[in-house]
Amino acid sequence: MLIPKKLKKGDTIGILSVCGDIKDSSMLDTARHTIENAGYKVKISQTAYTRKNYLCADDETRANELNNFFADKSIDAIIAARGGYGAIRILDKIDYEIIKSNPKIFAGYSDITALSLMIYKKTGLITYNAPMAYSDFGSDIDKYTEKSFFNTLENDISEIIIDNPHIYSEGVTSGIIWGGNLSTIQSLCGLDFLPDEKFIFFAEDINEPVYKIDRMFTQLLNIKQFKQNISGIVLGDFSGIDNERYFDIFFKELSDELKIPVIAGLKFGHGKQKQTFPIGIKALLDTNQGKIFLTQ
Repeated sequence: MLIPKKLKKGDTIGILSVCGDIKDSSMLDTARHTIENAGYKVKISQTAYTRKNYLCADDETRANELNNFFADKSIDAIIAARGGYGAIRILDKIDYEIIKSNPKIFAGYSDITALSLMIYKKTGLITYNAPMAYSDFGSDIDKYTEKSFFNTLENDISEIIIDNPHIYSEGVTSGIIWGGNLSTIQSLCGLDFLPDEKFIFFAEDINEPVYKIDRMFTQLLNIKQFKQNISGIVLGDFSGIDNERYFDIFFKELSDELKIPVIAGLKFGHGKQKQTFPIGIKALLDTNQGKIFLTQ
């Protein structure tokens, strides 16, 4: 396991574009100013200013930019510009040895989940589910989101609070924190992407009907390794679902079937408010306290 060093004022944060194209570069300027005002230097990837159809560049260029950002000694941490689509197209082009030799903070969500999970799988580097430059810092970033981002990356946090807990199945369980965007994780099926140890599955998504959420969970649970190693479920934002009642029924039935703690209400996903938290860290989930304790 590789734990990246914490951020400190004066460090350089690299804004890396490796998925969808950036349609409004002025939002990157806003992100730069916000991050600089917090006490950091900023370096923006060249791929933030190019376009190839719905992607920011071709696959080789995007993968090379990621490799170069990890290899660049002047960059202390990497925050994704945006998600969208494109991460799974470069997974076989990433130089994981460069990442292993140059461990640093890597942060993002949504489509970036594919990169975060594969980087953890291939290198053991702890990554972060976190807001992104273009998508969050590029507009009027929520103060809760900004505070959580810098507090988590600058300090050794010991717990994650589930602000609005809804318990489907109570209990206490342990495992590494692992997960992210559900549909992106489903897209990894067919690859060697699952952790080899027990994990607490963190999941969120946007604009997916309940039957598709059911289908995605079912596909993952059909994988023997996934079903054997999942020790708990923490749900984030599932905004835009078609039926709240069906959603609740599905997760109550799932928790009864799996007989593991299942809780919803963590602020992470595509909502305005986002908690930043590490992926790959050992943790203990206590549904009654509505907290995840980091035990690494």
